[in-house]
Amino acid sequence: MLSLRTLNQTRKRLKQKATLGSLIVVLMLFGLFLEAYMHNFNLVYIVLFFVFALAFVASPFGIYNMSGLTLTFQSSDRLFAKETSNIYLALTNNKSAESFALKLKCMDQGLLIPSLKAHSKEVFTLSLSPDKRGKLNIGNCLLQSLFPLATIRFLLPLKLAVSKVVYPRPKGTSLEAFLSRQKGRYGQESDFEGITPYTSNAPLSKIHWPSVAKGESALKKFAYEIPLEQLNFDFFAAGENDESRLSQLTLWILECEAQNLEFQVQMPQENLNSKRMSIDEILEKLALY
Repeated sequence: MLSLRTLNQTRKRLKQKATLGSLIVVLMLFGLFLEAYMHNFNLVYIVLFFVFALAFVASPFGIYNMSGLTLTFQSSDRLFAKETSNIYLALTNNKSAESFALKLKCMDQGLLIPSLKAHSKEVFTLSLSPDKRGKLNIGNCLLQSLFPLATIRFLLPLKLAVSKVVYPRPKGTSLEAFLSRQKGRYGQESDFEGITPYTSNAPLSKIHWPSVAKGESALKKFAYEIPLEQLNFDFFAAGENDESRLSQLTLWILECEAQNLEFQVQMPQENLNSKRMSIDEILEKLALY
């Protein structure tokens, strides 16, 4: 059982608002009082005091129902602008009695919780679709209940004060299409410098066919060769404006992560290197640019 001090602290935190049920109770009490006064029926007195007693005890039972409840932030998926992602919140009941008929409102979403067992925790999922990149503040949430008689609406503010970073929306040309437009792994014909001795594991694209026609095995030699493990993305070449550039870079970074490719992003003020930074650190730099 909770102490009177804890109940009093909960009462001070709670906001109590009248409902349509409270108006009905008032009208019933007034009607029963008139009936008892005019006709002096014992049964009417009994009903009158019974209704009054129920209305009187609704408040302490409702306060007890909302006591011992805490909300904590658990984790979240990666949050991207204009895309749906999830955050996870945990509602904990710290008292020795079950709580009933709860409704959690957070980030303009509502979750119905029929019951929450004593000394238990339940994790809830909220789906978010942030409008823009940058910092997202997950502010106060509100827990409300009409228990036990729906004559009073109990409102309990729950503080979270959690800030998450929303990454740019991944959008643009795929990494494969981007690489296909770049100079190939073995260069272009304009980079041709000469021939080198043939090796058995050389790809067909490097074979110098005129030499083969003469009965000699040789390979093309190029001045420009770019292996995939040295990808370089330039901020200004990624799009027409800052937002499209950030979206394009985010898409390429996620595709590099999926393919386990190392890369660098040349930003206006710094160079972001996947060898020295995590993917989330790089995406955060883009989000807060």
